[in-house]
This record gives sequence, structure tokens and C-alpha cells, in this order.
Amino acid sequence: MLGKGTNPIKDEEWNRKVTKAADSFWSAFQMTENGKVKSTLLLNSFCLCVVLIAVYAAAFVFLIDPLHALTAEAPPLVDNLVGAVVPAVLGAVVCGLTWPLFKEKRTLPMAYLWTLVLALACLITMLILLRGESEATMLFLQFFVLFIPAPILLGGGLSLFLYNHDRKHRPSAAPEADFWKRQ
Repeated sequence: MLGKGTNPIKDEEWNRKVTKAADSFWSAFQMTENGKVKSTLLLNSFCLCVVLIAVYAAAFVFLIDPLHALTAEAPPLVDNLVGAVVPAVLGAVVCGLTWPLFKEKRTLPMAYLWTLVLALACLITMLILLRGESEATMLFLQFFVLFIPAPILLGGGLSLFLYNHDRKHRPSAAPEADFWKRQ
């Protein structure tokens, strides 16, 4: 049943546009006729994102206790900053070492973009799930702020720096002759 003031033609047109956009996005994950993935960049960057998350998790797990022991006498702000930044820097360096492994140089920055998307999805989901529980929400937000932004900002910044550096210093390809000039 249509509400007052709605236009069924505009609604149908809007639904068609949204459906077309969704279909074009999801088609990037489908296979071609010969069994290859349409977008290897999406697939490779997502898989690398999982590896990056594992590297950062390992850095935090192995470094948090020794760092806390070193900064136990320091003010809580210093303890928290050291505990958040040092593992993130180490993780960014280790993850930055994957740069030469990929021929497609957009893979590492795209992996950090996937990481950002997953972090935002986690944040939104947890805020919805913890709705009405203010103490649990505050505890989650404290952990989120301590462990999520630093790796994404440092690693993503490093990957963008490497990508821009590569673009500026990459030898330019020979200009391709126009098709009517080739013979």
C-alpha cells in the first residue's frame, strides 16, 4: 500500500539503481567463464587483510606484558600509549615487509582499507549489541580505541607512503601508439 505523497515510479527507479549497484559490486567476487576470479585485487587484499590482523594480534599478544612491565611505574596515559603504539609500529614494519611480494602495488593499501572496513563493522555491531549496557559499551570502546586505530593509521599510512613513492619513481611505460598508426 502506497503512502500519501509517494511516487511508485521513482521508488521503482531507485530500487532498480540500488539493485544494479549491488549486483555490480558482488559480481567482482564471481568467477569468469574460464574459472578465474574477476577481481584478484579484491581477493588478494582481503586475504592479506586477514594476515595483517593476525600479525597485529600477535604483536599485541607478545608485547603487551613486557611493555606493561617496563611502564608499570609510569602514569596510565603513558602506559596505554606505549602499549598501543609500540606493537602497532612493530606490526606496521612487519606488514610493510610484504610490499615487494606483490606485483600489484595496490594490494597492501587495499588490505588496510579492508581492515578499516572490518574494524568499523565490528564497532557498529558491538555498539548495536551493547545498546543499553553503558559499562560494557565503555569497556569495549576503551579496548577499541587502544588497539584498533594505531595499527590502521600507522600501517595504512606506511602503505600509502610506499604506494605513492612507487608511483612517483616507477619508470613510465612507453607511450602506446594509436591504433590507427600501428601497421
